[in-house]
Amino acid sequence: MLNDHDDSELKNKIKDWWNKNPFTYLMDKPSQVDWAFFRNIDRKIIKWMPWAQKGYPLLSSLIDYSKLKGKDILDIAIGSGWTTEQFIRMGAANVTGIDLTSQAIEFTKRRLDVFDLSADLKVADAESLPFSENSFDYVLAWGCLMHTPNTQKAIDEIFRVLKPGGKAGAMMYNKDSLHWAYFIWFGKGILKLKLLKMNEQELANRFTDGADIGGNMLTKFYSPSEIRKKFSKFFKIKVEVYDAPSFINTFPHRWLPLGRLFPVFIKQKLARAWGQTLWIEVEK
Repeated sequence: MLNDHDDSELKNKIKDWWNKNPFTYLMDKPSQVDWAFFRNIDRKIIKWMPWAQKGYPLLSSLIDYSKLKGKDILDIAIGSGWTTEQFIRMGAANVTGIDLTSQAIEFTKRRLDVFDLSADLKVADAESLPFSENSFDYVLAWGCLMHTPNTQKAIDEIFRVLKPGGKAGAMMYNKDSLHWAYFIWFGKGILKLKLLKMNEQELANRFTDGADIGGNMLTKFYSPSEIRKKFSKFFKIKVEVYDAPSFINTFPHRWLPLGRLFPVFIKQKLARAWGQTLWIEVEK
């Protein structure tokens, strides 16, 4: 995988790609971006990530919102605004949302307007946060740290802007997962001979987010041990593996989905052992 480094040219390509291809959980942008559009995104999140919540508020199985009431929150890479909305509704005092793209800011502004909510939203880079030290009680970085050239720099920025005792949560992709090792590296790289023309990083870019349109500019996978090293500045670090049990259904191949025959409890164990998602909780 690509080592952390500063690369303004790559950063601009990443920004342009996500601006043109905002992550809306495969929801096509309608002619009118209304409440139904956003709630359909929310339904996709509930369906695809049952381990993260049992309904509203989204991510309630991961984030203890009761401890964030009256707190200052930074939401990094807000996308369509679904995480930002949860913080506001659950009583945070001040919610700040940033994204590398103007499209995400527009989507989030529209979402909050539709539901008569408000937050401080701005275009900003996670690798260079425009905030002073010790500004926030909680920082969320959902699905973004693996898409930036200098992941370590972004993690260090989270540490910098957190107040002493403040906490952060992040979602990243698991290198020790069936998704990477079997479906991408082995299935695409070896069986389909893609590694003859691509390196591992190019393979990850091509067959993760945006796979249906040729892939995205940068996606990194990290093992739990690598994550612990990257977040080593923090006082407490917790890394957990998650996935929907249904992820095993297409094993060993979608044309031979023997995984569907596995008992549910076996699927659940496999999801916690070799799932695609890493949920990281840290405390400064």
